Amino acid sequence: MTNGAADSQLVELTGDAGIGKTAVLGELVAQARSRHAVVLAGRPLRGTGYGVWADAFDDQHRLVGDVVASWSVLERSELARLFPGLAAHEQVLRPEPGVEVPLPRPAPVGHRLVRELLERLAVPALVVVLDDVHAADPASIDLLGSLLRRPPSAPVMIAVGYRDRQADARLREAIAGRSRQVTVSSARLAPLTEQDTARLLAGRGTASWTQQLHAESEGNPAYLKVLAAERAAFPGGPAGGQLDDLRPGDAPVFFDELECLSPGARAVVEAAAVLGDVFDTALVARMLQRREDGVLASIGELIRHDLVRPVVSGQYFALRHPVVARLIRDTTELSQRVRLHTTADAALQARDAAPAARAPHVEQWARYGDLDAVEVLEAAAASVMGTDPTRAAVWLRTALRVLPQTADLAGRRAEMLVRLAKARGTSGYLRECRDTMHEALRHLPAEPRVPHARAVAFTALVQRLLGAHAETDALVRAEIEALDAPETPACAQLQFELACNALSRGDTAGCQELATQALGVAVQHALNPLRASCLGLLAMARATAGDIAQAREALRGATTLLDAMLDGEFAHSLTAVVWIGWSEVILEQRDDAFRHFDKAVEVATRGESWLVLPHLLVGYVFVLRNRGRLREARTAAEHAVHLAEKSRSPEQLTSAHSMLAWIDVALGETDQALESAMVATDNTRESASGWCEVLAVRMLAEVHLMTRNHEECLAMVAAAGGPDLPAADACTRVAWYEILTRAELLAGRHDAAAAWAERARATAADLDQPGRIALAQLATAQVDATRCPRAAVDDARAALLGLEESGMAVDALRARIVLGTALWHQGEHDEGMRELKTAETAFTQMGAQTLARAARTERRRLAAKTATVRGPRTDTTTGGTATLTGREREVATLVGEGMTNRLIARKLHIAEKTVEMHLSNVFAKLGVTSRSGVAAYMTRQGATT
Repeated sequence: MTNGAADSQLVELTGDAGIGKTAVLGELVAQARSRHAVVLAGRPLRGTGYGVWADAFDDQHRLVGDVVASWSVLERSELARLFPGLAAHEQVLRPEPGVEVPLPRPAPVGHRLVRELLERLAVPALVVVLDDVHAADPASIDLLGSLLRRPPSAPVMIAVGYRDRQADARLREAIAGRSRQVTVSSARLAPLTEQDTARLLAGRGTASWTQQLHAESEGNPAYLKVLAAERAAFPGGPAGGQLDDLRPGDAPVFFDELECLSPGARAVVEAAAVLGDVFDTALVARMLQRREDGVLASIGELIRHDLVRPVVSGQYFALRHPVVARLIRDTTELSQRVRLHTTADAALQARDAAPAARAPHVEQWARYGDLDAVEVLEAAAASVMGTDPTRAAVWLRTALRVLPQTADLAGRRAEMLVRLAKARGTSGYLRECRDTMHEALRHLPAEPRVPHARAVAFTALVQRLLGAHAETDALVRAEIEALDAPETPACAQLQFELACNALSRGDTAGCQELATQALGVAVQHALNPLRASCLGLLAMARATAGDIAQAREALRGATTLLDAMLDGEFAHSLTAVVWIGWSEVILEQRDDAFRHFDKAVEVATRGESWLVLPHLLVGYVFVLRNRGRLREARTAAEHAVHLAEKSRSPEQLTSAHSMLAWIDVALGETDQALESAMVATDNTRESASGWCEVLAVRMLAEVHLMTRNHEECLAMVAAAGGPDLPAADACTRVAWYEILTRAELLAGRHDAAAAWAERARATAADLDQPGRIALAQLATAQVDATRCPRAAVDDARAALLGLEESGMAVDALRARIVLGTALWHQGEHDEGMRELKTAETAFTQMGAQTLARAARTERRRLAAKTATVRGPRTDTTTGGTATLTGREREVATLVGEGMTNRLIARKLHIAEKTVEMHLSNVFAKLGVTSRSGVAAYMTRQGATT
């Protein structure tokens, strides 16, 4: 049409409800108006003939009035009869006083007048947009068919949008019977892809949250909008808003569908929405006290409107999507909704349904004092505790409100509070869990002691995760003293919590003693999850203390138990995985660590068990990063951060944010990394204690180092206890020393760097672990590379091989950079450049932009030197700056004048990123590493010329 095509065109846009047809047609309207076409846009008007066309013409009633002013009275009166709304707006269409109104004429006459009207309006072109024509009245469809069979002799585009599932034979025949002169463009809108959803929800939540919403919305934008408004931006979080807070304008695609239903169908769909998922006609008939054949007839009407769909053979159906079901249920009038829940529960009770099936209805009608309702809600919560703790917590809260507050029920209330606390803890709400447990312990009878001891053990776990180590120690020791049987499973669980608390404070000896006592009881009573946890904790404590042989022995026992578990038992052993997985990391069994963390994260996520998931995710991030899987690591770290923010645990916040910063800085997201590092630092104590805090401090030290803030990096040593790193475990000190070696080299203090590298070598030699020996060799090679680069070849090559064999992919590539530089200085220029190129390519593929940039800068620097050695190009006008391009010379000159990248970009009218690229080339070609080096070089060149 833009090109002056005279033929009529049909644009046919189809798809399910909410898929985005209206949005696409709206964009078409905007595009047409921007090209100065006349646009008519209409939707069906209920109870009106030619409703969709009447709505379209009303949009341009003044223009229509101008066009028909020259028509005869007979023609104007016929048009007014077809479209009374136009006559209400335009005086020219109203009958003149004393003039007899002609009788209605046959439909073809009216169709001819509309065709003529469209031809007159098509100056320069006309676009008619008809939305939701599946709901249009028969007269509107007949007019559309007539216009398609005999199209206007003008550039007219008719765009129709409809739901193909609800299109009747009349509409399909109208479109199929079009003239060959009509050019057709048809499209059926497909669901959003996962990438589309990620773009729409960018910045609003974690990647896993986005993936979950995408799966639940089935890629439907309307469902996605409702779900995103309903859910918090992290899995398992509280709703951001309830569906009954939605107004009709928020989801018109859903509310409008209910208005056209018959009373009988409306009652059936409300009953079906209350039932939830799949329903059958007999159950609905019983709820509504109607005959089944009448209910089936109403379901047929709902199927035609695509509100209900058959799901299996027989009389089983479901609303087309859970969002539609919830919206209908939550917008049903309150008294009617409660009555439907009451009748639904009665019908389910008559069928002897499970408590979990009855609970959604019982919680809606239960009254204070109804012990039968309490029993149903308790049983339902117990049945879903392992798979849906958030729902279990909702049902338990309702049960506690209904339970009478009498003395004879105090014990039952205390037990329910314990279960509610566990549901809240499993859902990740640690502070709420702790508060509920404290309330429960105030009411829980001291006898029998075993339930009380178990409650105290769980409270200790939660308080430990919240960082309340002193309070936890006192609480558990008091409970152990009160127990009259020290060799019981309850006492063993308390001892295990004390051991965990000791390790969190850095007391490895106390941890080993307590864990050994708990292990003996666990073996005696064949408690495999507790045995695995105790052995994993012992392995961790022994490795931290430097007793590698004994740590490996304990770890073998723990992994044997863990690997023999079925999924159900594994799901109850997630605490054990934390200790086993980290022990495997420390003892360089990285493949096993990845396997265990990967399975544990999957099991915890599937079961919505968020209690220890942040610690599992931190371990998962660590092993993913070592393997070079940075994007997956970032997704996991982001998830850990959101769960930590929900739990409000200082320890989890520090660990998660430090890991996210560690990954972001490698990915080149420096600003985000520094922001996360700031949050982690705010939650870190001045003096770190325990393996978890020290690990977080080490991550922060490397973040500062990779952002070239070497002094902040070196300052982190104080948090680990000083140069001897007493707070760090024996195995991870090597990694600390290698980081500090790099920091001193960046500061230009080569002797200090050599001292840290020597510490790394000595520590690694005592441990006899290949990966740490290789890391110490890398530290030495980096020092040698700054003094006599060719002397670094042997250590760099050994470090590369050792790190690769140990599965430390990122560190191995760093060693490859050092090796490439050393080989070049040894005279093996091509081999050195190949190593650097390999490292750069690998870092780029894994997304490690910061490290890829370091490899690229070093390669270009050596390439520039290679050109000089082999005879560089000369430029008689510039002398020494011959290897720089004109633009590079301009940038270098402005740097020499002290201008920042932003000022240079403004002066040269180029992007700041372009300045950075040119400056990187200047660094490489001039063989300098700083702006001051560029300035000094340009000053010397100015003096020479």
